[in-house]
Amino acid sequence: MIEAPLPDDLPAKVENIAAPVVMAQSWTGAEAKAKVREFLKADHSEEEKIAVLTWWAGQAERQDFLVDLARRCAVAGRLDECIFWLQRAAHEDVCDPGELENEPDFAPLLKDARWPKLKAFLRECEARWQQTTFYRDVLTLPTDYDGKTPIPLVVGLHGYGSVPEDFVGADFQKICDAQHIAFLAVSGRRPLGRHAFMWTESFEKDRQHIEQAMLRSLQHLQVAPGRTVAAGFSQGGQLAAELAAAQPNKYRGCLSMSPGSRYASELLSRLKQTNASLTGQQYFFSWISGEGRGPAQRVKEWRPALEQRNARVYEYEFPGKGHEWPRHYEDYFAISLQVLLR
Repeated sequence: MIEAPLPDDLPAKVENIAAPVVMAQSWTGAEAKAKVREFLKADHSEEEKIAVLTWWAGQAERQDFLVDLARRCAVAGRLDECIFWLQRAAHEDVCDPGELENEPDFAPLLKDARWPKLKAFLRECEARWQQTTFYRDVLTLPTDYDGKTPIPLVVGLHGYGSVPEDFVGADFQKICDAQHIAFLAVSGRRPLGRHAFMWTESFEKDRQHIEQAMLRSLQHLQVAPGRTVAAGFSQGGQLAAELAAAQPNKYRGCLSMSPGSRYASELLSRLKQTNASLTGQQYFFSWISGEGRGPAQRVKEWRPALEQRNARVYEYEFPGKGHEWPRHYEDYFAISLQVLLR
C-alpha cells in the first residue's frame, strides 16, 4: 500500500472530552476483526457492544466504524462519548453532518447545546479533506512474482464514498496467482476522509490521477504492453468504461459493474473526440436486477457506439435487490479477465 501523508492542518477539536475508558479484550491477531464482527451480531447488550467497539477503535487499522460507534453512544444517552467519536471520525475517517441530521438515532445529539458548534467543526473538516491531495494505492501482485517479468495490469476503481480496498483481499490474490496478473486499486481523486473517496466532475483530472498511481506502481512491477484493463464499480464503473473508450491503445477493455455517477457520462463524447477504432477491445458490463434502471439504461446508450467502432460488448444481469457487489461475483470477474487478457 502507498498512502500520501495525512493532512496536518485539520481544524482543532471544539470539545475537549477525555477518551472513554477502554475495557481490555482477549482477542489478538488476525482473529480480532472477525471476533468483533461476531460479537456485534450476537445477542449482547448495547453497553457491551459499545465497550467492544471502544476497544476495537484502539486496535483496528481502518477506523471506518467510528460514526456507528458514535450513533450507539447517542442512543445510549452517552453524548460526551458520542461527540468524542464524531470528532475523531472527522479527523481520521469521514463524517458528514448532513447524514447525522437525517439519522433518527442522533436526535439526542441534535438537541444538545453543543451541536451547532460541533456541526460547524464537522463541516470544516469535511471541506478540508476535499481540498487535500491525499490518496491511497493498493497493489496486489502474484505471490511468486519477481518484479521484473512483464505481466497484465488491472486498474480497480471503487464507487462513490468507498475505498481502493474494494479490490483487495483473498479473492483478488487468488486471481492474481492463478492468472499471473497484478491488481492496482486506486483511490478516487477527491478524498472525503481517510477511508472514503470519490471521483470528480473532471474526467481529465481523474485520468491524470490514475496515471500517477500507475507510474508509482512501476516501482514494483513491469506492465505487459497492451495488457491493461480498467475495472470499476458504480462511479468507478462509469469511469472505467470512459477510460477504455478514451484510450483504446492503452486499455484492452473494461469490466464495468453497475456503472453510474452523479456526473454525466463522457463516454460518447470521448468516442467522438478520438474517433478511433476499438478493434480488439472488449467491454464487460453487469448490473443487479433490482438496483434500478440506471446502469442498464447507460449500457443500452453506450453499446451501439462501442460496437460501431468494432468493440465487443457483453452484458450480464445478476439477480438481486441493491446497488452492491453481487455474491459470487469473483467467479464472473475471474472468467471475464481470462477473456479480456487472453
